[in-house]
Amino acid sequence: MKTLIKKLLNAKNRRRILELLNKIWCAFCRCLPVRNRVLFFTIRANGRLLDNAKAVYDALDAKKAVFAHMLPHSNKIKPLAYYYLLTSRVIVTDDYVRYVRYTKLRKGQKLFQIWHACGAFKKFGLDVQSKRTADEEKRTHSQYSAVAVTSEECRKHYAGAFGIDEAVCLPIGLPRTDRLFTEKNEMRARVFEKHPEFINKRLYLYAPTFREENGTQKEYNPHIDWSKLSGELCSDEILIIRRHPIMKYRFCEDYPNIIDLSDESTLDLTAACDVLITDYSSVIYDACLLDVPTVFYCPDYREYERGFYLKFPDDLPGEMVSENEKLLSAIRNAKENPPVDRIEKFRSGQIEACDGHATERAVELIESWLK
Repeated sequence: MKTLIKKLLNAKNRRRILELLNKIWCAFCRCLPVRNRVLFFTIRANGRLLDNAKAVYDALDAKKAVFAHMLPHSNKIKPLAYYYLLTSRVIVTDDYVRYVRYTKLRKGQKLFQIWHACGAFKKFGLDVQSKRTADEEKRTHSQYSAVAVTSEECRKHYAGAFGIDEAVCLPIGLPRTDRLFTEKNEMRARVFEKHPEFINKRLYLYAPTFREENGTQKEYNPHIDWSKLSGELCSDEILIIRRHPIMKYRFCEDYPNIIDLSDESTLDLTAACDVLITDYSSVIYDACLLDVPTVFYCPDYREYERGFYLKFPDDLPGEMVSENEKLLSAIRNAKENPPVDRIEKFRSGQIEACDGHATERAVELIESWLK
């Protein structure tokens, strides 16, 4: 008997049973009324909204619900996701909603994508190799009512990456950037309050992004002689390292003047630094809005597999170096002679809609759907 039960309930049969139960549950949810409620759906954190979605949530005066669970979702969580997705008038998300690949939303529902990254720098979605098929990628994004983008120029890139009509991509700006216009001094103050040893120092922030190979993350070696660099830094210079959140490994030991602060806010550190050093990270947009000059350290730019929407490196708002021996001089030059014209050109083409009022426009759009 036990053998029979085990055979009947093998992995394949369990999956079939769960799929059937999901269909039955979704059919039941479709019988429930659609509530005049705004669902904030995110897979970027557990139990909380991150800066972009939180800005809209805090500013919106309406009935709201939050579904915040990182993948993978357990079988206990999935029914709750389907319930909220099929009974909320408006769904706001800042990343992928895999459920809508297989479930058609109901008449009158709106799905609003406030993508977590600014501009159109490195390629994503349909424009890069993925573990998802092109059909899966398209079905993930096909039901968007609107996608918030940061400039007129970016619309075509988001439309192509998501496989949707360009008219759906609205240049209303990214809500999380509003605080860069109002809280810059407070963000700087938090860093110096926590690290008084940084006061009257030249602060250089190194914030590289992660690397992939065939769609899978791989460990990154920046090819920097950290001991030599530490010895070359002047007494009033400090290099801060802020790794990408998914880079769980360290690539540098701490020195008195080279410190890993990867547990601290990237935004606060960017506001406090004199020069940002990065490679292919969207943190460059925050730096541009904060008027922080950027140096692009890209020892692997010829092998980097994601590709870019802009002309790399000509369109960058700062100098690119590929040899670590030239890095420090490039940083010091950016500090003394910031490329103001290049930064302004980059801002106007990539983030012209980020003017401190993006949250207002997002809220107005949501409220129009609720009416």
